[in-house]
Amino acid sequence: MLIDMNIFRSVLLRLEMPSNDIFKFVFKMESMLNFHPITSVADPLFMNLFNLYVLAFPPTERKSWAGLEYELSYEKRFHVYAFMQNDKFVGFLNTWLFDRFYYIEHFAVSPNFRDQHIGSEALKMLMSQIKLPIVLEVEMPNSPAAIRRIQFYERLGFSVLSHKYAQPPYEDNGFLLPMQLMSNNLHFASTHFEFIKENLYTNVYHYETETERKEEL
Repeated sequence: MLIDMNIFRSVLLRLEMPSNDIFKFVFKMESMLNFHPITSVADPLFMNLFNLYVLAFPPTERKSWAGLEYELSYEKRFHVYAFMQNDKFVGFLNTWLFDRFYYIEHFAVSPNFRDQHIGSEALKMLMSQIKLPIVLEVEMPNSPAAIRRIQFYERLGFSVLSHKYAQPPYEDNGFLLPMQLMSNNLHFASTHFEFIKENLYTNVYHYETETERKEEL
């Protein structure tokens, strides 16, 4: 793996102190897998991303078009990247940069480009740049597909947290969905579980617990 060292040194300096400008550049590798930042729904690649987004995730596990547009427009911690290989769209990554951890909200590779190690290569590139613990959600291991996804992340150094967790609804009339959290820093994620959960519930899902609603009353 060869990375332009001038870019690499610059990134290392920037990653020592989290910034809203993180990843405002394109990764380049010999394999020609690039991360293209998407900052607006007006980006020509956004439609490719949204079509794959809808294909890869059921409605209960994703934002609407309007929801994505809102986050891209107003939320500086929210970052979206299209994976480009030889000038072709092959996948995407939706992420959140918090002060003490990095959250992968959605991650998918186009069906036409699966089984080419693009997903593992993309995550390895991400982990080589990010110095913060990385956290992500996975489905409960109730199906062969869910188990394969968990094993995929385990091969890349992620571990399942033992804490009970549920994904809040993306829409107001939705319901809590049992999920698991995984992290490449199990000690941090386990000891800061409530901190991580609070950040996800409040910032990613804009969700208030029943206790919080009662306190407001």
